[in-house]
Amino acid sequence: MLLLVDVRYHGNCIIVLSLQPQPMDALLRSCIGDFLQTLEDEDLNVRRVALVAFNSAAHNKPSLIRDLLDSVLVQLYNETKVRPELIREVEMGPFKHTVDDGLDIRKAAFECMYTLLDTCLDRLDLFEFLNHVEDGLKDHYDIKMLTYLMLVRLATLCPSATLQRVERLVEPLKNTCLAKVKANSVKQEYEKQDELKRSALRAIAALLVIPDADKNPLMSDFLSQIRSNPELSTMFDSIQKDAVAVASESSLMDLS
Repeated sequence: MLLLVDVRYHGNCIIVLSLQPQPMDALLRSCIGDFLQTLEDEDLNVRRVALVAFNSAAHNKPSLIRDLLDSVLVQLYNETKVRPELIREVEMGPFKHTVDDGLDIRKAAFECMYTLLDTCLDRLDLFEFLNHVEDGLKDHYDIKMLTYLMLVRLATLCPSATLQRVERLVEPLKNTCLAKVKANSVKQEYEKQDELKRSALRAIAALLVIPDADKNPLMSDFLSQIRSNPELSTMFDSIQKDAVAVASESSLMDLS
């Protein structure tokens, strides 16, 4: 408990210092390496706090963590994995509810990955990165939503590498779009599934911007399924129209 309090204190210090002007960089540089060793701690909460602090530094002062990535990425990617030993069932009256105690740290890890796409792309092994994005596409709702955003960024920032993995990326996106909500589900479940479908289709639309992506057999087959499904077809048309409108607006702003 004392270690967790200590890590939280130092983690908050790193977050605050990462928001400060450049003169504070020397102080941060001297301590951040030692602090990030807590990513190897046995305590789940200690590691989560360390990831939150790392994400703040990666976002605000990426130069401080770039040279540490070779060692940190091993720990970061390790935290993206679903751990069965952290999943338990809790009884709530006559019902059983599944609780995943590892979800928060997985979310923190994927948030770090998203940040690194913008600030340290040149230091990433893109195919290793995509391995973990692919796993995230099959994870919990919150993780899926993060990985859909990452796919949109990846399609723009590194289309060639993304195209080489498109076949493995399409399958989990298709599974999400074609998934059915149980008939006795509450309204919230229908709304969450609807948002998952929309976000997955936005990722598909982004992938299709990559030249030759539509020639992939799995992608082509899935597009046919989208077109033959009235609900998905309507969603997809709306998403593509919005994308065209945003692109046109950006072009006009560039010309002005």
